[in-house]
Amino acid sequence: MSELVRFLHEKVWLLGDTRWYARVDRVRGELVEVERLGFAQLDARARAVGAWLAERTPPGARVLLMYPAGLEFLTVFLGCLYSGRTAVPAPLPDTDRRALQRAERVIRDAGVGLVLTDTAHRPRLASWLSGADTNGTDTTRPDTTGPDTTGPDTTDPDTTGPVSAPQAECVATDSTELPDPDTWPPLAQDLSATAYVQYTSGSTSEPRGVVITHRDLLHNLLAIRETILPPDVRDELRDDPSQAGAGWLPHYHDMGLVGILLSPLASCGNLVFCSPVSFIAHPLLWLQMISRYRAFYTFAPDFGYDWLLRRLKGGRPTEPVPVPDPELNLELELELSCLRFALSGAEPVRADVLDAVARRLAPIGFRQDIWAPSYGLAEATLMVTGTPCGSGATVRRFDRDALEAGRAVPAPDGAELVGCGRPTGTDVHIVDPGTSRPLDDGHVGEIWVRGDSVTNGYLGNPQATAEHFGARTADGDGPFLRTGDLGFRQDGELYVTGRAKDLIIVNGRNIHPQDIERVSETADTATGPCAAFALPDGSGAERIVLVQEIRPRHLEGRTPATLADTIRKRLAHELRLAAHVVVVGPMSVPRTTSGKVQRARTRDALRSSRLATLHSDLPTPA
Repeated sequence: MSELVRFLHEKVWLLGDTRWYARVDRVRGELVEVERLGFAQLDARARAVGAWLAERTPPGARVLLMYPAGLEFLTVFLGCLYSGRTAVPAPLPDTDRRALQRAERVIRDAGVGLVLTDTAHRPRLASWLSGADTNGTDTTRPDTTGPDTTGPDTTDPDTTGPVSAPQAECVATDSTELPDPDTWPPLAQDLSATAYVQYTSGSTSEPRGVVITHRDLLHNLLAIRETILPPDVRDELRDDPSQAGAGWLPHYHDMGLVGILLSPLASCGNLVFCSPVSFIAHPLLWLQMISRYRAFYTFAPDFGYDWLLRRLKGGRPTEPVPVPDPELNLELELELSCLRFALSGAEPVRADVLDAVARRLAPIGFRQDIWAPSYGLAEATLMVTGTPCGSGATVRRFDRDALEAGRAVPAPDGAELVGCGRPTGTDVHIVDPGTSRPLDDGHVGEIWVRGDSVTNGYLGNPQATAEHFGARTADGDGPFLRTGDLGFRQDGELYVTGRAKDLIIVNGRNIHPQDIERVSETADTATGPCAAFALPDGSGAERIVLVQEIRPRHLEGRTPATLADTIRKRLAHELRLAAHVVVVGPMSVPRTTSGKVQRARTRDALRSSRLATLHSDLPTPA
């Protein structure tokens, strides 16, 4: 077996079924445990799947895993690791044409011949894969007023015409007779062997398959454990069978897979989780999991914490001093003092969200020092920088004009930025993207990374692999992974300022779109997610455009035009910017499978008149 599999087996041998995974859901308003497996049970099931795969497929075969949230996915994923088959996690394309198109691209790109799922979803998938259903089904997206973390990727603007069905066999593993796990040992594999292919969410480009080896995964799991968990905390997790984590992220997302599902095997902890669909519908389920199971830690992106905050009774706090909320204290009897580590990552971490969540939940035991901002990306397996348990977030203010000029100058009334911690077993450089010259601390540039967690590149795409993974500095140092993210280092911590491709350059100013979006999203109770970008006007000059989703029921008699005027005034006052505001309904802004707003896709949809606008300030058609 590989060193990775040996490492996992040592945990199973040491802990047996004293550690467990449990999935919960909300049933008639109550938290209910739906399924549970101990580590030894999980391992036995995974060995049975591995034996079955070894009989049915050639070594190295790529297998698409399309499961709902649950433990069947995890057992099959581990079965792929044990058997030397390459897992390709993917979201279930249940009803949306765009999701079918994304799945079709992934199957063809990865050369998949076998799709694994559960009994409930096999008929629909098998019908599509056999070509019997090539027209898709309902192309409408479910309404909701929340972020789309589980729904289809919207990377393909063409949603008309039939969906081409690739030819691949589809098997439901939960109803298939599997071999005896005790008659088959995991296969011997080198650390350089491919463990799985993680398709990126495609926030600024088409999804690409990141090839992740056994070495990459093992190194990142150990780096996460040893960097963010001090030795005494690691000992506590190993010795106390009651310690648990809690989460809801999708298993096909890098943070959901590595951070939520696989980390407990490395840190010797339990895990309680729910599906992303359940979280979006019932955000308080997240807090109930933490409280009921006395969870030690949790992982989520910034928008997850913000969504929870918006859905709590009363919304964002306005009181300078926390006031106990009857819904939290009495009806649900929540208590969060057990929580000692709340990681926020996968997208820019906002100081206002951290502060608002901590103040809102302080009456039930949430503390500021449990915040643990991080930075990572699929191309580095997951985590690149992290904040140790108990350290809390580092929040500093920097002069806005200096940031636009590429320098981080502290200023008491400047823009708040959150430090994303220190490198977790990686070498992080800040480099001028134009000259490839390394930059000193306090200078904004592109984030370049190297280390054993950095992956081998993109599947079947040598040009993109060379472009992103083969970077060298002007003095020849390298190779590095060019992340495409902008940031700077200060006192050892990494601060992320945005994406290089999303940077808006207007009138000589370098403006990060998330700064515009933050102001707009918090301008009014009716404003939700939005996307900011630049568009040329009739003369070729760049102008700033903001596409803003609204929640119509929160307008309270106001018109979309009135709301747009409020947003423009806020942007002019806080950022000294003039922007054109386009108001759209809920779920109109394209998102990736992990919920990230796709600015480029939004811009393209606006220019081709594919957005149903409720109001637009643009003087001419985009």
